Amino acid sequence: MPELARLRTARAKLWEHPAAEARVIAALDRTLELWAAPDSEWRARLGEQQTLYSAAVLELGLVRAVEHWTAERMRELRARELPPDAHLPAVTALWLAGSIPPAMFQAMLLPLLAGSALLVKPPSSDPHSPELFAASIRAVDPGVADCIAITHEHEAFRNADALIAYGRDETLSALRGNFPDDRPFVGHGHKLSVAAVGRDAELEAAASAVALDAALWDGRGCLSPAWVWIEDRQRPRTERFCSALARALARLARELPRGTLSAAEQAWVRDSRARMAVRDGSRVWTSESGGRADTAWTIALEARTNFALPGMLRTLSVVPVPDAAGVLERCSALAPHLSCIGHCGWGTRTELLEEAVQKGMGSRLCPSGTMQLPSLDWKHDGHAALASLRLPTRSRQAELS
Repeated sequence: MPELARLRTARAKLWEHPAAEARVIAALDRTLELWAAPDSEWRARLGEQQTLYSAAVLELGLVRAVEHWTAERMRELRARELPPDAHLPAVTALWLAGSIPPAMFQAMLLPLLAGSALLVKPPSSDPHSPELFAASIRAVDPGVADCIAITHEHEAFRNADALIAYGRDETLSALRGNFPDDRPFVGHGHKLSVAAVGRDAELEAAASAVALDAALWDGRGCLSPAWVWIEDRQRPRTERFCSALARALARLARELPRGTLSAAEQAWVRDSRARMAVRDGSRVWTSESGGRADTAWTIALEARTNFALPGMLRTLSVVPVPDAAGVLERCSALAPHLSCIGHCGWGTRTELLEEAVQKGMGSRLCPSGTMQLPSLDWKHDGHAALASLRLPTRSRQAELS
């Protein structure tokens, strides 16, 4: 197909030079600096083109996400995961889903860093982020940007040399079924994350950290806490935590206002509140504006753990658990859909949470307040950041590279 042929030619032209690795890393590093810069032109353009997130969320979320994706980290990652004789796909197809800009930037950056050209299908929920990221690379280095093509032509994906796909489990199954078995396929399906508050947590600090994890990207991503599990044998402590969490979310509603919700999302929040309010033993905290309830944030203290609703859109279910074994049990029940556990107040007992991540088939354990800030070398869903694209043998695709 013409687009694939163009990408193969552009990739071969770029990487025929010994300094190609340094050139690509420098271009990506400079591009990320542009996005993180004060008064960034690129953040402003993204804010103008999308309505999902407020300008404050875009600024804090993007700057904090990319500030540690440095040239040094990229060099270290390549050296660790890609030996000099590694065979890599000439063209990697990238099927994007969701609406978290830095997640899409990372998904695009890694194949380019590995040395592959990139065929990208943007998500319908946010086509602007991948398009602007590609444009920002072009502003820095047109030769590197020539190795990126954004398309809605799904047929071309079958002829790529590797495929990275994000989306619902059914979407991944369909894509996998139509992709050759002898080529790398990296799938990222339905996942969710949890916050675990230990018995040693200072409640105000813990609430502020959990609230930030929920507020960044408005609880839309797989790294947003769907539940908060608090280690507690006495409900009054959990109630104090919920009150502190309500104060923190109210503050963030001013500092990091939520973006626009669709009619369906507004209905989901209202329906969730109604369902939470009628549960036996539950207590609900909600946002108010001008003396009237709005949908900016919601907290439910749930008495019945097995029926606690997973949260999103700054709506959180808080569930007391008696001990770390309770966290382990609930994470095990989430397998294979657990992604991340954010934690605070566990002291030296984090090895118990590491076991919980493993039991839930998750891939990340991090302090609360940093759930939305994965490192470049994060083994997302267990897949190595770069090594997952390596071709097992020298294939025709590798020869084309």
